[in-house]
Amino acid sequence: MEPWWRYAREHYLDLAGDAAPTSTTLYYDPTLDVHHRLPVAAALTTSYYAAPQFAVDARRLFDAAAASVGLAAEPALPLPASRGFGSALVLAREWGLEDLTNRLVDAIEASYEPTWDRETGEFTWGMGLGEPHPRGQYNAFLGAAEASGPGLWTRLSAAPLEPCPQLVDVDFPDMAFSRAEWIDGNLHLRLAPRFEDPTRSTHFRIVGAEPRNWETHGLNGASGVRLELTMHGLNVTVPMVAGDLTFIRSSY
Repeated sequence: MEPWWRYAREHYLDLAGDAAPTSTTLYYDPTLDVHHRLPVAAALTTSYYAAPQFAVDARRLFDAAAASVGLAAEPALPLPASRGFGSALVLAREWGLEDLTNRLVDAIEASYEPTWDRETGEFTWGMGLGEPHPRGQYNAFLGAAEASGPGLWTRLSAAPLEPCPQLVDVDFPDMAFSRAEWIDGNLHLRLAPRFEDPTRSTHFRIVGAEPRNWETHGLNGASGVRLELTMHGLNVTVPMVAGDLTFIRSSY
């Protein structure tokens, strides 16, 4: 990343003679051409990639781009379909820019056709494109923005992810989970099947958890919860019903 950024600062940002800034309070100066080989609006996405490693330069790019597309005030609606506004929302939340976050959220809600498909269990944005399938990259940035918060993008990029237990082989979209959370070594799930049918079952595995015995609590006493501990994880069978299910650590 460092060699690439040195080249980019010299050839794209006109910063060849500038030392890399150390202050995190460097904001947009309209007298500076900060992205002279691409439209400055492109920096809404460029700054997203640079932010975890070169936060000050990224903020300079971001402020210039945000000003160029009218985000200093209420933006003109509808927003054009773009990756840039999703990546901008990630960074607005990353840096705690609450006013900008609120403006972006309102504009995205008004422009990008947020859609919940009850049959498939999918939440997507149509982006006003009238396409038969949601645009992948655009939706990916908007999805990242939904999960973002102060410092999270930087923290995610700072080190490898720590190994953690996972649910795998889930029969999505017939079965989904609206909660999957480890608390004090116990797993809390909230089952959300597309269609409830207590006469049917579905299967998934828990991998990476301690190889111990587990007790289950929840689902309002529904029958059909079965566990099988194997070398490849904990195989779980559950009925196709909605509700909370907790896996409690038992003895080895």
